[in-house]
Order: sequence, then C-alpha cells, then structure tokens
Amino acid sequence: MKRGFDKQGFGQRRSVILLILAIGFAWAWGSSAVAKEVYTWTDKDGIVHYSDTPPDRGTSEKMEIEDAHNPGTASTYTAPEKSTDGTSGTVEAGESPASAAQKRREQIRERQEERQEAKAEAEKMCARHQQRLAQMEPARRVFYTNEKGESVRMDDELRMGLIGESKEYIAKNCE
Repeated sequence: MKRGFDKQGFGQRRSVILLILAIGFAWAWGSSAVAKEVYTWTDKDGIVHYSDTPPDRGTSEKMEIEDAHNPGTASTYTAPEKSTDGTSGTVEAGESPASAAQKRREQIRERQEERQEAKAEAEKMCARHQQRLAQMEPARRVFYTNEKGESVRMDDELRMGLIGESKEYIAKNCE
C-alpha cells in the first residue's frame, strides 16, 4: 500500500512544479511583450488618445516608458520627444504641470476655432458660387450694375467664363 501512496504524492508534486513553471514562463513572456513606446495625440474633437502605434495622419508625441517603473531613476517619466507641430509637451522650469496642461488645452481650443472659422468661410464661398450658378446658368441674358450705376447686359463670353469658374470651384471645394 505504501507504494501507491508514494506514486500519488509524486504526481501531485509534479503538477505543482509544472504549474509554477508555466506561471513563470507566462510572466517572463508577458513582461517582454509590454510596449516600450507609447504614442499620444489629440484628435479634432479634443480627445486625447494613447496607443503603441502612431496615428495614420496628424502629429503625435512619443513617450518612452522603459524607465517609468525602475526604482532609482531620476524621474518617473521621460520627457516626450518634440512633435512635428513645434510643441514639445514638456514642462518648463518654474512652470507647474497644471499650467502646461492648460496651455496645451488652449492651443487645442485655438486650433479648433481656426478650423471652424476656415470651414465657415469655405461654406460661405460655396454658397456664393452656387448662387452665382443658379442666377447665370439658366438665363441667357444677365444684367449687372456697372460703376456708374447703369444696368448693363453681360456678354455671353464673360457669363460662360463665370459659370465655368463657379463650377470648377464647387467641384474642388464644396461637398
């Protein structure tokens, strides 16, 4: 009887040893799979994204996280590289991280306002060209007021040139 008992104990020890080895290999494999680089960028809506791959379009900041959790390092985080838009994303001497973040938010807000203004201007120009087309295309006789305040008929060559210009602008710039 004692022999069967010993075999059973050996089997249990072996399964415990295999389990410990499996956990050790999984931990070693998992720790080597951790990303060493993290990219961060802000999209057009002001949402900040983090990923191990850079975005297809736009600019991003590359953050090295290799030394982030090593004891004895001078800083918990490494300084991000300069992005292509000219902002470094680093905190200057005497500046708090909160004010640096506030500056970044203000820059993002300013860029959004500029994009909105440009979009509004583009929509305005599209509306002008569409209105010009609606007025000139169906009519063979187009009248306009000259510098003297007189009503003058536009010749067909000028009218067709303006129609072509408006169609070209709408095709390139309007949805």
